[in-house]
Amino acid sequence: MTMTRMIAATIAVALAAPLSAPAMAQDETSEVHFPRGTTGTTMVGTVTGRDIHDYVIRAGAGQVMKVDMTGASSAYFNVLPPGSSGEAIHIGSTAGNHFAGTLSEGGAYKIRVYNMRAAAMRGQRSNFRLSITVTGHAGSTHGASGSHQPGAGMKGSIAGIQHMDGVAAFDELTSRGFRGVDSFSSGNTLYGIYYYAPTKLCVQTTSAGGEIVDIRDIQTHPNCK
Repeated sequence: MTMTRMIAATIAVALAAPLSAPAMAQDETSEVHFPRGTTGTTMVGTVTGRDIHDYVIRAGAGQVMKVDMTGASSAYFNVLPPGSSGEAIHIGSTAGNHFAGTLSEGGAYKIRVYNMRAAAMRGQRSNFRLSITVTGHAGSTHGASGSHQPGAGMKGSIAGIQHMDGVAAFDELTSRGFRGVDSFSSGNTLYGIYYYAPTKLCVQTTSAGGEIVDIRDIQTHPNCK
């Protein structure tokens, strides 16, 4: 075979070979069921690259849900309320891998586990462990009149506080049942500590320029009691 024919044959084989497609994200959904007589369970799993794993748990309005995740530092979880198309009441990448709140409505909640962008881009495999509890009795969180009041149906929740005006955030947290237990400043940055006794939720707000730029569960503080 001449050199020209050998080169042509090599090119033909190369063109005929299928191109390797990038790995597609694999979405997985699991129903969460508690063992009989208990109020919680632990789920162990793995997300790789852009994979998403949804854990679906059914709970009633007025119940208290707590979720804690340990494992790879690249993995986080969001909590999506019933009927959500992506909007979350807890975003782990900004609020941390601990959630505790009184549920404002009954239905199927999703605990969505995912890798952070950098880890997802490089296809990282992240192992995690989720501890989930739901306590309390289901019941309406709205008043008999049905009128909406600030904080109605959001007792013990910090959803939507970030980016609020500092004064409005204080009023909103108070209406949601939080109690201000400490405050301090560093330069032009103000910090507030708030405690929600029913779930022992201790959060810190960070305010700059009159706006809440961060709010997170700090789990413990000398005055959170």
